[in-house]
Formats: sequence, structure tokens, C-alpha cells
Amino acid sequence: MAAILAAGQATACSYIVATQISFESGSADLDRSQIIKLSEWLNRSYAVFPTYTGAGVETGAFGAVPSEAKALAELRAANTVRALRALLRADLPVETHSQAYRSPKSPFGESNDFASIHLYPDVEGLTLLNCRPAQAPTPSVDAKASP
Repeated sequence: MAAILAAGQATACSYIVATQISFESGSADLDRSQIIKLSEWLNRSYAVFPTYTGAGVETGAFGAVPSEAKALAELRAANTVRALRALLRADLPVETHSQAYRSPKSPFGESNDFASIHLYPDVEGLTLLNCRPAQAPTPSVDAKASP
């Protein structure tokens, strides 16, 4: 039970800023509209949180041959990270994860040809909801136990 409560406490301060871009089937290049979308998203993100501690890029690619789809997803990740680094205001560590899919659509009907970009805000020192839970009151020494 204590582990569950600790995990709940830890996730209360886990803020992630995210966006997703789609790729044409078989393509790993970001076109001009995707770069503009990424730039506008970053500008909005910096308006909310001025600094970040890291980023993540998760990519997917659909393909009949898993090894080819995995290679395409990895190329998408590399291209997305390159574009992200060019637009970021600071050098951040960026983790990547690439996945090959055998279906063009997820179970939710979304394309499996994507890049999902996450930024992890630097929340130290910020007063954010649920990040500073109230301490339980300490019983005073004068308190009497009820019968």
C-alpha cells in the first residue's frame, strides 16, 4: 500500500507537454508544415513552462516487413530529434523509442506512422497544483484520545 501511495505522490508532479506529427506512408522526412507545427507548439510550450529538463521522441512506422518498418521508425526519430534540437532554446537530453507496427492503424483508429514529442518541464520551485500536498496535521500534546 505504501508503494502505491508513493507512486501516486510521484505522478502528481509529473507534467509532460506533448504533441504528435504524422508521416506519409514510407516517408521519414519532416515537411515544411510539420516544422512550422513543431515550432508553434514549442513557442506555446515555452509560454507555459520557461525551462525543460529533457525531451522524448517516440516514433512508429507501419510495414509488412518488421525490420524495414523498425528502420523507418528509427529514421523518423533521428529526423524528428534533429528538427527538435534546431528549435529548442536549450540543449536537452532527448530519449528516443521507435516501434514497428504490422497494421497501418492503431486499435483507436490512429495512424501508426507518427512521431510523438514530449517535453518534461523543470517544475522545481514552481507552485503547481497537486505538487505540494498539504501535510497532515500533527496532533498536539494537549489532545485527548476519545473513549
